[in-house]
Amino acid sequence: MALRKNNRTTLDEPRRLEARTLGLWAVANTLAGLLVGVVIRLFAGDNLEFGSLIAMSVVFANVIGFAAILAVRFVLPRYGGYPAYFRIPMAVVTLIGGGGLGSAIAILTNPFIVFYKAHVALMIVLVNGVLALVVGLITYTYEQMRRQIEEQAAERGKLEQEMSIARDIQMELLPKSFPRIAGLDIFAFTVPARHVGGDCYDVIDIGDGRLAITIGDVSGKGTPAALLMANVQAAVRALSESGVESTTLIDRVNRLVYGYTEESLFITFFYCVLDTRTGALSYVNAGHNPPWLMRRDGTCEHLTEGGLVIGLMPGAPYDEGRTVLAPGDDLVLFTDGITEATNPDEDMFGEDRLGEVLTEHRHASAREIEEHVYSRIKDFAAEAPQADDLTMVVVKIEPGTSDDEATVSSDSPQEAKGGPSAARGAPTVGALRGPATATGRGPTTVV
Repeated sequence: MALRKNNRTTLDEPRRLEARTLGLWAVANTLAGLLVGVVIRLFAGDNLEFGSLIAMSVVFANVIGFAAILAVRFVLPRYGGYPAYFRIPMAVVTLIGGGGLGSAIAILTNPFIVFYKAHVALMIVLVNGVLALVVGLITYTYEQMRRQIEEQAAERGKLEQEMSIARDIQMELLPKSFPRIAGLDIFAFTVPARHVGGDCYDVIDIGDGRLAITIGDVSGKGTPAALLMANVQAAVRALSESGVESTTLIDRVNRLVYGYTEESLFITFFYCVLDTRTGALSYVNAGHNPPWLMRRDGTCEHLTEGGLVIGLMPGAPYDEGRTVLAPGDDLVLFTDGITEATNPDEDMFGEDRLGEVLTEHRHASAREIEEHVYSRIKDFAAEAPQADDLTMVVVKIEPGTSDDEATVSSDSPQEAKGGPSAARGAPTVGALRGPATATGRGPTTVV
């Protein structure tokens, strides 16, 4: 029956020998030869001159050892495309043949042993022949494992690169700039726990001086969560621009997610519409961490009206909450990664620490507030790995602004942290590192 070679993988390709590898093999072979010579002397007694025996055994071990590694590197890979019933016997024959050739060469160092001590010569050939087969099989197994590890490392590197591209794409989906409205200060950041995350935020100009502000968090992390959030974000943008009511929008998104995802996936989501002319805010909280409305007088309100998380139950009822933002008020939206960030002792950052930061810096700009929150979390977490995505949106109604002044203007640019720089202060995935300082209203240094 004819044998047909299959396509070989990179594991079967011959590999060159490096000088360091040759040196290590020479040392190992010499030591093995010394050991074999001593063992043979113990069995043969005084029937063979010890110096000649050791010299022959060392030469033999090196010949056999290099025959084995040469066979493994340059001969056995040639059998890689053949079936196992042919490949394995050929590999054994190759190794035994190399051992036999090495035996002949080694015996030539003392040819008289064949005539005067034939039984000793036979013992040398037999012992070293078996040793050559064992060494060859061990070498072959080691080479296969090493090559598989190298290939897996290359695949991981490729996956890392692809995930980095996916991270950049996800960051590009976030808003790169916010609507420019006098008297309104908006800033946001997101730091995924992995290459890609399940958090998102958005600020959408829906016309007539109204802004739709959203934040969401998909259960789980990684690629599945990121894909689901990207779809939800697109649906929310489309529905917001169509002018539907807040409760209707959340109901439609809920039915969409429930119908097209697994039962284990759900989304906590907060959607609100701010009338920048009057400060009126209508919202729906779908199981999300209640945003904080920090009043100018220091009091705080939690926006809790809404219903169940999205994707858990179709037809779930949602209520709409209403409030009014006044000059000097701060609206702070965040995901649970903020309050549930842990330190090495597994203590959570918590709402109390968050409240302290927001109260202490409530007169700062939106960007400065977020920088202070992030810095405090970074200091609190120390070297503990980041367990969840961190996302925050701060909307400030600047004090001393009248309704007449709250009109669209190009004099108050608000840059969002979208794009690749959205994960600021986190040069490595899963770690809170790098300075996140807030020193005045000027540009913030971020590493």
